[in-house]
Amino acid sequence: MFLVPAIMAASLAGGWNWAVLFLIASFILIFLSYEPAVNVVRRWKNRHIVHMDELKWVFLFAGSGVIIATLIFTVFNQWIAFSFGGVVAVTLVFHLWITVQKQNLSLPGELLGVFGLTASAPVIYLFLYESLDARGWILWLVNFLYFAGSIFYIKLKLRVQPQIPEPNLMTKINTARPLIIYNCILFMFLWFTIWLRDYTWLFLLAYLPFFIKSIIGIFTWQTKKTLRPKKTGFIELFHSIFFLIINILAFNIG
Repeated sequence: MFLVPAIMAASLAGGWNWAVLFLIASFILIFLSYEPAVNVVRRWKNRHIVHMDELKWVFLFAGSGVIIATLIFTVFNQWIAFSFGGVVAVTLVFHLWITVQKQNLSLPGELLGVFGLTASAPVIYLFLYESLDARGWILWLVNFLYFAGSIFYIKLKLRVQPQIPEPNLMTKINTARPLIIYNCILFMFLWFTIWLRDYTWLFLLAYLPFFIKSIIGIFTWQTKKTLRPKKTGFIELFHSIFFLIINILAFNIG
């Protein structure tokens, strides 16, 4: 959710940029500190014990990432991008806290996570262009809308369907109502925005596998016996790569 937007934003530079590569590496390091940070905060909240082993990894990953990012922003004098990155960091800290509170799997919690992760796109865009113009906002929006939709799909396939015996057709549709509503709103939004703004239709094509996957997923019931989270993960990865490639073409053509 953050590598795809980051790579998409970096592709708009028109050439290889080592500074952006180091910036993405710093994001990866900060991201790797998230899970040990959750364990540290959770252990302290529940038992008032400092988990030293996990805290070591937090300082190693997050510290290295922050140092690299700060050096890059300072050397290139990109204070607007640095400030925006700080706002995103605060968002991720807030998400860490709601994770400790076990509210991260709620819809607001998951959307907040998508918001923070896909913000890698505007941070890199700001670093490259020093302002967030219409193209920068669209870059963030297309990524946020795509990965937000994945929340509804994954929730249906991995959390809802395996808990219920396969029902009749109408119950399947009713169970998938949040995903259906999201797909309908998303499709209409993309259609009218592309038509009114005269954007390339490649933007809509990038979402096509998601729409097809959603339709198939609604009617192909997932049971506990057929539940394969790893397989689902690989399918999501493949679709994300397709989404990345088509959108890079869309931004460069249109």
